[in-house]
Amino acid sequence: MNKKMINGLLFAAAAVSGAANASITSDTLLNFNKGNPPDINTPSTPGNIGMTLDSYAGKANTVPDIGGNCFGTNSEGCYYEDGLVVGIVKDSSNAIAHIHRKGVSSDRSLGYASDSSGIYIRAQDGSAFSLTSMDFKAPIVTDPNADDQNPGSGPNDFWEILGFNTALNPGLDTGNGTNYVTRVAYQQVFNGFDGPLSLNSGFSNINAFWIHYHGYPQTPTSGKEFFMKLDNVRVSAVPLPAAAWMFLSGMMGLLAFGRKKADLVA
Repeated sequence: MNKKMINGLLFAAAAVSGAANASITSDTLLNFNKGNPPDINTPSTPGNIGMTLDSYAGKANTVPDIGGNCFGTNSEGCYYEDGLVVGIVKDSSNAIAHIHRKGVSSDRSLGYASDSSGIYIRAQDGSAFSLTSMDFKAPIVTDPNADDQNPGSGPNDFWEILGFNTALNPGLDTGNGTNYVTRVAYQQVFNGFDGPLSLNSGFSNINAFWIHYHGYPQTPTSGKEFFMKLDNVRVSAVPLPAAAWMFLSGMMGLLAFGRKKADLVA
């Protein structure tokens, strides 16, 4: 086996093994209590500080980290924790759409109300991950004096979770939920659900996901009220498929054979 072929096999093996080299490499729990402090240039060292801002308005579906407004020192920025980026879907109808910090400093969660286009989460390096579960808290609230009203209990009152096979997905706010070519996973959650939620198998290999209220990919202009809290989002690395491991093993075996033959010739 000549040197060029050996180098080619080594390159192929590295390409396959590199699929597992991503920001999400193990079971990760996003609980909004241990994120990075905001930094205008690069993410700082993770610390146990959680959400430092009352709200976050970074357009996580359209703006990369560096050089864009998904990363900043004010409410225009996204929230960062354990290799994940949390922000909103860019709302072309509402320049001040945002998501909310909820809870106390020792136990944070993320709030999504009817002044936003939803919650959008992706890996910081754009790589794929598996979304397995989350705490989805959307109890019915009809008290007109409540800060976070959530009265909808009809058949069309449900939330949608959409998974995508690309990290950045511009134009989501103008779609209808079914014409997104990068959508690979979908799940409905009826309003009133309040507890742990398991995601279906479609979310086992995604690059981003979006939570929003059905029929409102943009901030409502009709006065519609809704509210939910998100917490304990569990993600993990996407395992290499069996075929990839077989391919990698075969490449390494051929590489070893080639080197042994070269040694014998020498």
